[in-house]
Amino acid sequence: MTPSSRMNVLCSLAMVSMVWFGFQATNLNGMSRVQYRTQVRSMPLLERPNRPGHFYGNNVRRVHHWRHGR
Repeated sequence: MTPSSRMNVLCSLAMVSMVWFGFQATNLNGMSRVQYRTQVRSMPLLERPNRPGHFYGNNVRRVHHWRHGR
């Protein structure tokens, strides 16, 4: 293996582990995915946590905090 291919493999493993452990870290209370979603959906939109892929809600919160402060 060349040094550049080793670096590519290490970078790929690092990216996969960051994504995997990032999604695991959202579930610190030991909730199932269904329980977590139910809890988040019951919260007002401006109080929900930012979540990957939730562009509308994340942008609404970002604009609200930008205009009104935190």
